Amino acid sequence: MKNKSKLIQLFIIVFAIILALPVYAKSPDVANDKDVQEILEQGWQLLSVMHKDKTSLDKGIAVYKSALEKYPQEKELLSWKVAEMTFKKADEELDKKKKENLYKETLSYSQKAIQLNPQSSGGHYWAGLAYVRIAELSGVISAIGQVNKAKKEFEKTININPDHRFAILSNAVLAAIYLGMPWPMNDNKKAEKYAEEAVKKDPNLTLASVNLGKSYLNLKKYDKAKDELNRCLSTKSPTYVWDAELYDWPGARKLLKEIENKK
Repeated sequence: MKNKSKLIQLFIIVFAIILALPVYAKSPDVANDKDVQEILEQGWQLLSVMHKDKTSLDKGIAVYKSALEKYPQEKELLSWKVAEMTFKKADEELDKKKKENLYKETLSYSQKAIQLNPQSSGGHYWAGLAYVRIAELSGVISAIGQVNKAKKEFEKTININPDHRFAILSNAVLAAIYLGMPWPMNDNKKAEKYAEEAVKKDPNLTLASVNLGKSYLNLKKYDKAKDELNRCLSTKSPTYVWDAELYDWPGARKLLKEIENKK
């Protein structure tokens, strides 16, 4: 029961990574086909208003599934775009069984992308997040197995292209996983390594910054922890604004209070 509680804490931590969207006016994804690019822009606009209109997720899924039939040359890209939108819908679903089925559908479309292109950054990234969410809904033993699968997918995402936005996020997620897992599966040194890499690639990724500060704190590197957490709080243009305001900055302030008297 205690380990289950720890695993739930892990998913609360990881949840903050994927609630919001980067502040991009246009889709950050690029298609070779002009018509498909227009579909990506349409899908991105629908995704960007999900907090105001939940039906936009169903519309986006329908747009991408229709495009899958029409543009087979872009099937890999469109498969993981369906996965992305389905994942967002799953996060909004309240019914546990429906939620689980949507995460499984996310995984299925991610795996289709990977089958079409084993080097699919989007496929591996969304597969990793699907495994994390499925783990949240599983028993302890099953959850640990799902998290291990997730870690492998994030590692693959990083290895494919370390500079890709999904690779940078994968580093941040892995840091959160190693910080949040119960003993003896937690690993502060690995969390430090992944968080440092994410911060190096994107200094404005506040989730990575606060996790780096936390890993320093756990390793008793108090001065480095203070410096990083203060840097996090001074970030002027966070990559994920909502996450920074709702989770990361409050988290950084809380950690700073913990180490006020530590040397």
